Amino acid sequence: MVVSCPVARSSLLFDLFAANQRVKSLITKAMARSPLQPDEYAVYSGVVEFGPIAPTDLADVVGMPPTTLSHYIRRMREAGHLVEQRKPTDGRSRLLTLSAAGMTAHRAANRTFEPAYAAFVKRVGDEAAVKAAIAVIESAARGARAELTAKG
Repeated sequence: MVVSCPVARSSLLFDLFAANQRVKSLITKAMARSPLQPDEYAVYSGVVEFGPIAPTDLADVVGMPPTTLSHYIRRMREAGHLVEQRKPTDGRSRLLTLSAAGMTAHRAANRTFEPAYAAFVKRVGDEAAVKAAIAVIESAARGARAELTAKG
């Protein structure tokens, strides 16, 4: 069941900001005892789901600038959670996968994430429709940012 917001907001971007804050609060509470912070878990999940993956591709998958992602990669490397291999088609680039220790940390974090995800999806209703709407939102944000960047 989808419940509407009791407060009228000024814009779709404001609605998305508020929704993001609620999701962040949910995940932060659920993952309080996790070995990974929610944002770290998201990056690790990107590596698990799409790896082996180049850092630039991972940045795109998780929706963050490569410079921001580099901080996560450094912490993963320092924790011994990352395996880096040269990309066969481009020796200057590398492909990322999780080490055994990284997979263990990801699985432990997943056990704290899954109950929150199940409770959330139960209230979403049509998960596929919501995912499709999020894809539209991501595409619109990417296109609008590119447009603003082009204008200087």
